Amino acid sequence: MLCPNCGIDNIPGEDSCESCGTDLAGLDLPEAGSGFRGRMLSDRIGDLRLSPAVTVAPDCTVEEAIQRMRQARSGCVLVADGGELLGIFNERHVLTRVLRETRDPAATAITEVMSAGPLALSPEDPPAHAVHCMVDYGFRHLPVVADGKILGYVSVRNILDYIHTDLSVR
Repeated sequence: MLCPNCGIDNIPGEDSCESCGTDLAGLDLPEAGSGFRGRMLSDRIGDLRLSPAVTVAPDCTVEEAIQRMRQARSGCVLVADGGELLGIFNERHVLTRVLRETRDPAATAITEVMSAGPLALSPEDPPAHAVHCMVDYGFRHLPVVADGKILGYVSVRNILDYIHTDLSVR
């Protein structure tokens, strides 16, 4: 990142210039600009077609959660109590935390194998934030929550649909 004061090339992410000490904080933040990149930064998650929330209670079993996922044709269930998001359970959990560990789905509580306190998006977040979380953390499903209320979730499929719609319009 070039210092606007002295022109020295600093390491990206530096808060101040190595040479003159000029404050660089925030100067390397991406700008919305125009085109697809601009829309990825200026559109909102709440404007995407969210997948409807499929919820289960924390006292349900893995078997019940899998049945709910199959019925809803969903890749995940959100574990909630009184509308409060407690965790998320998805297809990967079935494979890595249930089958690999040879647990009995009928006798295993969902709370034993879910991801507790999942990262949740706000409907005000840009789609680029969802993509960032999916790539950096390996998430395929991200709950969307506003004012403590579960609105649904964003999946890789939702993001691909968003991209496809953008490309189709052009």
